[in-house]
Amino acid sequence: MRIKTLLLSAVAMMLMSACGSKQYYSPKQTYQVSPKSGVELVSLSRDAALLADGTVLSKQGILKLKLDKGYALINREPESLLVADKEGNAKIINKAGTTVDIHLPQALVAGTVIGKKLVYILQDNSFGVYDLSSQKIVYNNNAQKALSIDTRIANPYQIDNLVVIPTLNGKLVILDLGSLKVVKEIYVSTESILNNVIFLGRLGNTLIAATPYRVISVSSQGQRSFDKSLSEVVLDDKSVFVFAKDGMISQLDDSLNVLNEKKFKFAHFSVATIQNGKIYAMDKQGYLIVSNKELTKQKVYELPEIDGYSFVAGDKLYYDGNIVDLASLSYE
Repeated sequence: MRIKTLLLSAVAMMLMSACGSKQYYSPKQTYQVSPKSGVELVSLSRDAALLADGTVLSKQGILKLKLDKGYALINREPESLLVADKEGNAKIINKAGTTVDIHLPQALVAGTVIGKKLVYILQDNSFGVYDLSSQKIVYNNNAQKALSIDTRIANPYQIDNLVVIPTLNGKLVILDLGSLKVVKEIYVSTESILNNVIFLGRLGNTLIAATPYRVISVSSQGQRSFDKSLSEVVLDDKSVFVFAKDGMISQLDDSLNVLNEKKFKFAHFSVATIQNGKIYAMDKQGYLIVSNKELTKQKVYELPEIDGYSFVAGDKLYYDGNIVDLASLSYE
């Protein structure tokens, strides 16, 4: 009995020590901001969020769209919206309001409509091409299953007649849409869990991709990498901005060389964006950092601690039933 008591005491002390050792971002000076009341966020993806009243948010702002129950926005494109449920049903909603119904063998988690084709990634990490004219799958690849994934799943990205497909196990598959043949495969990172591609974009002629563990750039000059446990990646027209889990914000060039860095000790970023020439990064405790792109000037605004999802739509930050006007905040 005495040994059991000692063991329990030791475990309790270890737990208390672990809880007590957790440290938080604590800025020296903060400024107040008054958010407006809004509606709770109930779901979140890489490029979209859903409010409790059915309103859909995209990176660009509020969409005039009410989704059917069980559906979520997968991708917003210039001429259409791609939505899907968890049963393998998907819909393409065109600007005119017409809908194309699609049924896939697994739930759609990412996809991009390119001409008359839907390039898809399914829940089991299979990916392929669905022909909208013939209403059937014309290419499918059963990739290795991913044990667990980050919910911010990147969508396929078109480059001329090629499409870059970001898989759920950290790999980029470059597919020729004409021949439906794989041109190249590139591993971003090879971690065993939470290793899906969470960001995919282009800076000039350079492809930028990231998992939660690494950022890579691919160009005619070759492939470069930037290893970091990261929360978010954002591009502007000249730079790559990496928001790391250790509180570091890094501005990189297209070859992933560090241009500027600033560490906000113990900050845990829940959302980050660049708007109107300013960096906005929100710590999970509710501290909203506003900085210039060179990371030489900052102001920190204090908001209530974040309990749920947070998302930036246009120049508005949505979180916990609140809306913050980012355009009204400055680093000066």
